[in-house]
Order: sequence, then structure tokens, then C-alpha cells
Amino acid sequence: MKPRFETVRWIVATTLGLSLTAVSTWAGIADSPLPVLEAGKTTHHVYSVPGVQQNGALGTFFSCTSTDTATMQVSVEGFGSAGGGPETDAVANSLAVAPGATVTFATQSAVGIGVNMIIGFTSARGSARILATSKKLACTAFVADRSNDPATTSWQLNIIKKKTQKGD
Repeated sequence: MKPRFETVRWIVATTLGLSLTAVSTWAGIADSPLPVLEAGKTTHHVYSVPGVQQNGALGTFFSCTSTDTATMQVSVEGFGSAGGGPETDAVANSLAVAPGATVTFATQSAVGIGVNMIIGFTSARGSARILATSKKLACTAFVADRSNDPATTSWQLNIIKKKTQKGD
């Protein structure tokens, strides 16, 4: 009888231990793992962008300029409003950006706005993080009416350094 009791006690202890172990979940831009944009180089979470919009009339646009002296990989990764992992493939959507060059990423194409990469964002709203293999990057983001040239409706989005907003 004793070996059976030891086995039952081990099963109960293991089950209890596993049930008390904290389960980690991805909350979105804050703690989803960073993809490898370029083999052998570190990917940096340079900026976060709350307020991303995408619907029939509105799209979000991210314009970034390299301030580095070497070419870097840059990408925009989109997250839905409920949090969770990324909705977009940052590696497939990454672009090589030469020193001083500017690229524009967007949730969808637009009349009158030149776009280098559509990121494939599927939610109506959410957030994004701007990733690069160098921190020497200047970016802006805005929401615009994608069907009118010039855009009749648009607004600037705040860009925050990684996870810290100005004033924090």
C-alpha cells in the first residue's frame, strides 16, 4: 500500500504545484517577444504607437527616417485593441533603410500618400510598435482619410519611447 500512497501523493503535489505556477501571457506591445529582423543583429523596440485606426475610410501611416550612418532594418508591428500577440508579421514587413532615407508603412493604401509597405493590420483599432536594428530612427505616425487627396480628415498620433510616455 505504501508505494501506491507515495504515487498518489506525488501526483497531487505535482498537480497542485503546476496549478499554482503563474502562467505568462503576452499583453501586446509591452512584452511580446521581439522578432529577429536581421540575422546577427539585435532588434530594438524603438517606439510604441497607441491609437492605430483602420477601417473603410481611415488608415494609419508610420513614416520613419534613418539618422544612422549604416543601413538598418525597420518594421512596424500591429496589435489589436484586446492586447495579445502581434497581428502582423514584422519580419516579412521589414524594410532595409539606408542612411538618411525615409520609408512609410501603413495599415492600408491611400490616395495621395506614398506607402512603401502595407503591414497587414486586421483590427479596426489597436496599437503598434516600431522596431529597428538601430535606435537611430526618427518617426511620426498619423491617421488619415485614405480615400481623399488631400486627406480631409487626419490627426497626429503620439509616439512614445518604448514604454515611457513624456511626463512619466
